[in-house]
Amino acid sequence: MQLAPMRYTRIDGTAVAVSVKSATEAKAAVKELRHKKRELKFLRAALVRQQRTLRPGQGRGQRGAKRPSGLSGAMIDGIGGLIGGLFDHATSAGRDGGGGNLAAIEREIRQLDETLHNIEGCILQLQGKLLTKG
Repeated sequence: MQLAPMRYTRIDGTAVAVSVKSATEAKAAVKELRHKKRELKFLRAALVRQQRTLRPGQGRGQRGAKRPSGLSGAMIDGIGGLIGGLFDHATSAGRDGGGGNLAAIEREIRQLDETLHNIEGCILQLQGKLLTKG
């Protein structure tokens, strides 16, 4: 994804800095920050989607499923769980670096969250200065 260029804002890692000299530049910087925030939210949503696909199934489709009652139902559930666990273990072991990739995605999501927080702080500071000076 190609991110939009910025004129008044500089983002280094998770730190966000804004340099403006007038009220019109501050208004443009606020628009720029809002646009960057929207871009980063889309990027974060894509990472969360990717993270969900890499994670093992956690309660998917289990809530509303009706379970067979009795001893035979329990045996079928036990055997099915055993076979399903074997297949799940075999497929997750066959992936190349799935655990490390998942950790990298979680780290990126945390960095994006911190950057989004800092962008919101800059927006609030600029709006406050615009209110007091404008």
